[in-house]
Amino acid sequence: MKRVVLAAGALLLSAPALADPITIPTEICRGYFFIPVTLPARDDRPEDRTLWFLYDTGASSSYVDPDSIERISGMRVETGNRARIRDASMGTLTVGMRPRVTELDHLSIALGREIDGILAFDAFDNYLLTIDYGAMEMRLDTGELPRPDNNTVFSARGPDDRPWLRVMVGDRARRILIDSGAAGTAFAVRDLHRYDLENPARPIGASVRFTRIEYRDGGRLADPVTFGPNRIENPLISEVPETELFGGEAMSHFVWTFDQQNERVRIVPITPGATMEIPSERHHGMALRPVRDGLHVESILPDSGAENADIQAGDVITHIMGAPVRGRGCGMEGLENWTVTRVRDGEAADIDIPLVTLVE
Repeated sequence: MKRVVLAAGALLLSAPALADPITIPTEICRGYFFIPVTLPARDDRPEDRTLWFLYDTGASSSYVDPDSIERISGMRVETGNRARIRDASMGTLTVGMRPRVTELDHLSIALGREIDGILAFDAFDNYLLTIDYGAMEMRLDTGELPRPDNNTVFSARGPDDRPWLRVMVGDRARRILIDSGAAGTAFAVRDLHRYDLENPARPIGASVRFTRIEYRDGGRLADPVTFGPNRIENPLISEVPETELFGGEAMSHFVWTFDQQNERVRIVPITPGATMEIPSERHHGMALRPVRDGLHVESILPDSGAENADIQAGDVITHIMGAPVRGRGCGMEGLENWTVTRVRDGEAADIDIPLVTLVE
């Protein structure tokens, strides 16, 4: 078994070079890659000692939830400190790590699946890391990528240690963050009004960024996004106040191999030569903020299914399709409507909300 130490974020290789690539065990939930990290069994500890970490190329630090640490260890580590995890297994790898402790309940509620922790981009920085959206798996190998040729291998340098990519958004050159943690986003830019859209931008939803909610306007770009020989036709594009993103919806068309030591990335289309497009997304029309009891309705988007349903700002959604919002799971694709349980003034009611396309 290979032995690896994860210190404050990065995996430090303390074994000979890998003879063959290693496939990391993962589970996929709505485009996010979750990795199990299992501590050794102990008689005085719970039987289930597995923590599930979401791997996020857009994260600069690794985190773990204090309740998760207490569950597997019996010890309470206060937020802001670092937890020490030793001799854990990640598939065939043995790892240790010291993630920062922070509350992640809001992310578990938003996604509907428990999130014990987040692994930063540099967690595997001594390896070549491949995120293969075609096979839906992650692999580790040793070696390095050749110099960038802007055909398959690109520079990943940017303002920090995370991966950045120079793309053309229409006729504008942008260096944007490659962010697998933005799984529901194709591209996000600042100053959306500067870009040519097929139709005027409109509210399309909200996203949870740790402790705050970000409202998003969006539309379909009138031009392609291109980098090297790759061309994504008229993608959906949304507005962000800060870091511009190449999100998971667009990443899912490619196989990505990151060489963090040399700040390079190899990008290979899953289907070479195929026209790459971002399909329209059906949406319930509620801007939702995770709260202790479920999802708080912050506002209702215009011309959405929720606008004509008995839902209003201030309601709390406690169940979706009969399941508690925190445990609703990952299989929500292909639905024509959501049946939600909303609570208003202490009264609960089941409401049907049709899912409609906000941006064609």
